[in-house]
Order: sequence, then structure tokens, then C-alpha cells
Amino acid sequence: MRRTAAAANRTGLIILGIIVLALGLAVLAIGFGLTAPVAPAVEAGADLGPVASVLALPYSALIAVVAALILAVIGLRWLSVQVPRKDFAKPFRMQADARTGLTTVNAEVIAEAVAADLESTEGVSDAQAILRGTARNPELLIHIDADERADIDAIIADVAERAAGNAAVALGAPLSAVALEIGIARTRSRRQRSVTIQ
Repeated sequence: MRRTAAAANRTGLIILGIIVLALGLAVLAIGFGLTAPVAPAVEAGADLGPVASVLALPYSALIAVVAALILAVIGLRWLSVQVPRKDFAKPFRMQADARTGLTTVNAEVIAEAVAADLESTEGVSDAQAILRGTARNPELLIHIDADERADIDAIIADVAERAAGNAAVALGAPLSAVALEIGIARTRSRRQRSVTIQ
């Protein structure tokens, strides 16, 4: 189970779409001569001498290079966000008072133990778990690949009662959220199917 940048993509595309839409409407307004009462200098047949004089200034090339570099950095940042990644929590701090000692547990260790625990469930061929949140409010995300003939209700009950309960006992705090995705193992005659339960 990996997190992708769907929300960031939607936000970026909405902002970009609004900017491009505004530029397109402005160009249409100039082309149809609707800007003459407001800004006669940007009319369709207007003299472009003032614009050409600004572009001929010695620092205009530097401004263009800086703008290109900024756009390149934004593009590279966007590309780096597209790489799916696992979002494990930071190491859990298990004591409230550090003066009496400090024990930290990596979220990956507990998630691997939960996955191993789930793989012992009848009908489950593979399991992955991600632990997020904090030690007081942990969240567990589980992906299970189940045999197509497995009893899905029994698997869900086992996750809800046994596996989630064991994880809560290990963490010393109740789980604030458990998300379960069940993938049906692929066979020759049927494609992969999945069900997500929140």
C-alpha cells in the first residue's frame, strides 16, 4: 500500500487550470476588442512598441532565465511527488515522561508484525500494513491478498477483532482508525479485484 500524490495533483491542476482559463479569456477579450474601453493599449490592433521596448531591456533575458529556472524547479518538485511512497509514522515514543526512561518503536516493526500476524489467517496469501499517526492515536492501514474462495466476512472479522486488537495491545493504545483493502488473488480466468473497507 503506497500513497500517491492524487490530492496534490488535483490542487495543482485546479490552480493551473484557473490561470490558463484566465489567460485564455483575456486573450479572447483582446481579440474581440472588449478591452478597448478599459485598456486601449492592449487592443487587437494597438502598437506593440512599448512592449518591445520592455523586452529589449538588458535585464529582460535574465528575468526570462530566472522564470524558466523557477518553472523547472516547480516541475521537478511535482515529478518527485509523483513517486508512490509509504507513509510510515515517526518512531513511537512509548512513555509519557522521558525522565523515567525512553522507549521508541519504529512503526515499520509493528506494521511488519501485524502483516505477519494477518498472513496466519486462513485464506490470506499476503498482507501488508502501514502504521500512521502517533502513539496515542495510531492508525492502521492494511492490504490483504485473499484467495478467491476465502470467506471474506471471516477475514474482516479476524482483522477487526484479533489483528487490530493485537496491534492495539502492542501499542498500549486503542487504534483511532483501521482501513482495510482486500484484493482477490488473480487467477487465469478472472482479473484482480479489490474491495476497500474504512
